[in-house]
Amino acid sequence: MSLREKSFAIRGLAALLACLLLSGAPGLATGEAATAAAASASDDQPSAPGQSAGNDDDEGKAPDWQESTLSGDWGGTRQRLFDAGVQVDLVYTADYLRNNSGGLKRGGGYMGNVNLAIALDGEKLLGWRGGSAHLALISNSGGRVNLNDVGSFMGVDNLEAPVNRTGIFEAWLQQSFLDGKASLRAGLYPLDSEFYVTDSSGVFIHPSFGMAAEVADFGSLAGPSIYATSSYGARLRIDPDPAWYAMLAISRGIPSERIDTAGPNISWRKSSGSLLIGEIGFSPVQAGLLGDYFGPAGDDDDYTPISKVALGAWRYAPRFEQLTAVDANDEPLDSRHWGAYLLAEQTVHRVPGTKRDLSLFARYGFTDGRTSTLGHSLSAGMSFRGPFPGREDDVFGIAATRAHADPQGRALLADESGSPLTSSNETVVELTYQAPLLPGLVVQPVLQRIFNPGFQLPDSTVAGIRLQLTL
Repeated sequence: MSLREKSFAIRGLAALLACLLLSGAPGLATGEAATAAAASASDDQPSAPGQSAGNDDDEGKAPDWQESTLSGDWGGTRQRLFDAGVQVDLVYTADYLRNNSGGLKRGGGYMGNVNLAIALDGEKLLGWRGGSAHLALISNSGGRVNLNDVGSFMGVDNLEAPVNRTGIFEAWLQQSFLDGKASLRAGLYPLDSEFYVTDSSGVFIHPSFGMAAEVADFGSLAGPSIYATSSYGARLRIDPDPAWYAMLAISRGIPSERIDTAGPNISWRKSSGSLLIGEIGFSPVQAGLLGDYFGPAGDDDDYTPISKVALGAWRYAPRFEQLTAVDANDEPLDSRHWGAYLLAEQTVHRVPGTKRDLSLFARYGFTDGRTSTLGHSLSAGMSFRGPFPGREDDVFGIAATRAHADPQGRALLADESGSPLTSSNETVVELTYQAPLLPGLVVQPVLQRIFNPGFQLPDSTVAGIRLQLTL
């Protein structure tokens, strides 16, 4: 692809994102844009439940099962399967969290998740050049710590689902083309496996450090295809050069009446419209803007710093009912359900000659504020890999996230609870330490302080531990 073609592709995708955002926001051209702008500001880590594990950069390279799993290479069986085009990964995650003060009441409980992922290489299996497939089955178990004890609007744990279930969560086919610089993926596809994702926030267990709260929140009609309920969709990704990428996806909406259920939304007739989302990203390190800041990249140095800046936008069709606004006949007014986000993450320090490093992230997203409870959210934090010499795989993290409810959202929440809200914001600070004790065994204590849970409850303190087994 020539420089001119790359430039044209990037400009075209940027224009598409701009059109997507502006078409959902009739008032932006007349001043709301300025208001919105003023308001905005690893593989070593476990994936959130339902998120695809793995890294496209390592595609084609066999994992080191002896160093990353409890059961190893199964006497060579895993390597033979991999050589034939089949990779099988099984992860069990168990959390115990307890609310020690505030919230709804003191109490806690266990939550578990089994994730079986099968990746297929189409060329090795069938001679299908550039083809691949992915199947993920999940099984949830345990209680509902947030629902029963905390009462946070954003949640407390990315394992917690409305109901326990066992079944298919992800099932898609992918075709790569343009010498691997583009790919098309279609099937049962969760958006939070690729969109609005920051690697440096992956260590945290709070749900909003995956896909942020304002996008994950359901609107008045429907919500997105994310854990624990997915739906059919298609995604196009283009990587014109190593420093740039662009993605565009369309997915069926999950009806709002399914908030208290879980399972794939596989019926087109029972879906509620569709969601269109796009994201453009840039890597300062890959573009060479930081030079040899992290040291010379020798042949024996496979270190790769985190480095990404991305802009995304999304909108649903058809129009949604506004949360509380009505016309003169007391009929609900309708509006476009849309939003946009900006994220950035960067490794800012590396201990020379090691993989010990410090990475920072920040994310801001906003919605139309009429069809969704949340008007915007902001999160930021840091993760320090290898905080102590001799413990290069440990990760220490501290982060905070805040969600803001706009006037219609606050009115709806107050009406549903039957009592006035005490705040328009809910804020969470999480402190965690992830420690691999054996190959495939990770222990992770966690502490959260939640301010104004549910926008009206006493401040809550949640403490617990995560145990993750990679088999």
